[in-house]
Amino acid sequence: MLLEEIRLKDFRCFHGESAITFSTDPIRNVTLVYAENGVGKTTLLNALLWCFYGQTTARFEKSEDILNYDAKAEGRNTASVEVLFEHNGSQYIAKRYFKPGAVSGSERPFRIARIDAGSQIYIEPEDTFINTVIPREMAGHFLFDGEHAEIFLGEQNRSAIGDAVRDILGCTLIETAIDDLEAVSKAFRRQMPGISHSTQITDLSNRIDSLTAQIEQAKSSIDLNVEEYRSVESQIADIEEKLRNTAQAKSLQNERDTLQTQRQRAEKRRGDQEEEVLKWLGENGRFIVSKRLTEEAFEFIDSEEHRGRIPSPYNEEFVRDILHDETCICGAHIEPGSEVAQRVARLLDRAANQAMRDRVTKVRARLSNLKSERAKAPERLMAAKRALAGTNEEIAFLEGKLGDVSDKLKGVNFGDIAERETRREELRKRLSTLDRERGSIETNIKAAESEVARCERELNQLAIQDKETKVFAKRRALCENIKGSLENRLRDEEAQAKRVLRASIRKIIEATSRKNLTLRMSDDYVVSLVNSDGIALPKSSGENQLLGLAFTAALVEFAKIRKNAEDKSLLPGTVAPLVLDSPFGQLDRAYRSATADFIPKMASQVVLLLSQSQAAEEVMQSLGGCIGSEYVLVRRNKGARGAKAHESRQFNGQVIETTTFDSKFDGTSIVQVS
Repeated sequence: MLLEEIRLKDFRCFHGESAITFSTDPIRNVTLVYAENGVGKTTLLNALLWCFYGQTTARFEKSEDILNYDAKAEGRNTASVEVLFEHNGSQYIAKRYFKPGAVSGSERPFRIARIDAGSQIYIEPEDTFINTVIPREMAGHFLFDGEHAEIFLGEQNRSAIGDAVRDILGCTLIETAIDDLEAVSKAFRRQMPGISHSTQITDLSNRIDSLTAQIEQAKSSIDLNVEEYRSVESQIADIEEKLRNTAQAKSLQNERDTLQTQRQRAEKRRGDQEEEVLKWLGENGRFIVSKRLTEEAFEFIDSEEHRGRIPSPYNEEFVRDILHDETCICGAHIEPGSEVAQRVARLLDRAANQAMRDRVTKVRARLSNLKSERAKAPERLMAAKRALAGTNEEIAFLEGKLGDVSDKLKGVNFGDIAERETRREELRKRLSTLDRERGSIETNIKAAESEVARCERELNQLAIQDKETKVFAKRRALCENIKGSLENRLRDEEAQAKRVLRASIRKIIEATSRKNLTLRMSDDYVVSLVNSDGIALPKSSGENQLLGLAFTAALVEFAKIRKNAEDKSLLPGTVAPLVLDSPFGQLDRAYRSATADFIPKMASQVVLLLSQSQAAEEVMQSLGGCIGSEYVLVRRNKGARGAKAHESRQFNGQVIETTTFDSKFDGTSIVQVS
């Protein structure tokens, strides 16, 4: 898909008719739209989303207010957005209307037509067609709010990342099938009660329903917990960023950052040392418990040696040689069968062969090793405990230093820094409470799931004993088997997607990050940056935004790879334009330059919505020859300028006033500058 043009009519802040023609040049594939905050960047992104799907982003305030206020005051009652686009070699036009008070179904609010030799051939159903171009589940990843990229890749936002991967995979069909199979399986279970065990089966079925309801409620509680955790973390990050940017508190906050990093390293080291202590018993326990065995074995061997039994004073091979040669060691002949020969033969009863002597030697060596290792084992344990104690002391020291820094920040007599620090501590305590609550809920879920499994096993055993019930049991088992196969398939596809995404994001981070860091994405989508010591470092807002953009680039690339997928159970991928709203907000100069280098490569067509501060010199230099067309959004005001300063920008030698007064309307207009 390639965007060719968007036409807006009285849509939100855009008064009257406005249009943007997007660059479709494969080399100059970037369309730049400049606008200051509040002028219409986010509205433009939402106009595309609204036109195609009738929805807006979560942060789009008063999303139901579509009609421009001044247009409404002037008597106009219809707003619309048209998007002209190319898909698979054909040209299409999509148009959505909004008319306040219109009766539902009285007219079609959304139409799509294919343009053929100047004529428009309408396509129905429209929603189905647009979902084949860009599936609704994937749309939010192509129309991307860059200002909140850092939240998207925040430490606790794993669910959003997992959802994004499943969206790009097009898991809707499989997930719907799994839900349907679960409902059918439940229906078969409720039909199971037969004759001989009907009461027991009914009781077990009711118990399973009750436990399942508890599990679902607990999972909902975890979702709320994670959502609050995310919000609290965001507030803490905001406070710490403000503290860093306050000149008087900067050194204290930097000291805290250093101490927190040192504490993280020490905590990792403590974890390793605690594990070493636990491993000690498994590796050295046999040496400790062998003390009595070793002493008694040595005592027995020594006693038998003293009595001449172990090892035997006679060598079996030597005695047999004498009997065979019929000659004593003194040279005398030994007559076979004689009394002398019989005496020599009786020596074999006490003789030891080579194998026995080897075994005695090995036993003695093994016992000596046990004795030696037993002597050394306590020292190894004490050394491990001393190291652990030292690390605990280091952590306690660092926590004390962190407390001192916190107290110093509280005692600062300027601005609201002390208040922020107090609030930060309250939020940190809330995080600990949420962690404990979530841990308790997860423990209850595991217990309930274990009880469900037990009830399921008991129910199945009862069901197969009754002829009438067995039919429903077989049907239910079939549903569960198919559901299990689909779940395994989904896990396999997701695992493959994770491998592709990890490699793609890692490549981008290595090319753009100034730090020598490695990307780590766990199986449950915790994304972190790891240093050479294996420590996951806290990410700044800029690094989170950079990660968010890298993740988006990886998703877009993955969707492109999957475009021609022939799997009928997963939606195919797509090639679509990438619309980025304020992608450089939290990035510093170096990161902006590096990010601007790879943005044109993120998709075959890119639309960038930038404020003046984001369209900085280093960004424009990096974008260089990739810019195909440029527009600026101009704010019009009916009121007088008064004491307000002039706002203007220069584009290709042309000066354009970006905020005007004494205009005919309040709203935004679009001006092409190249």
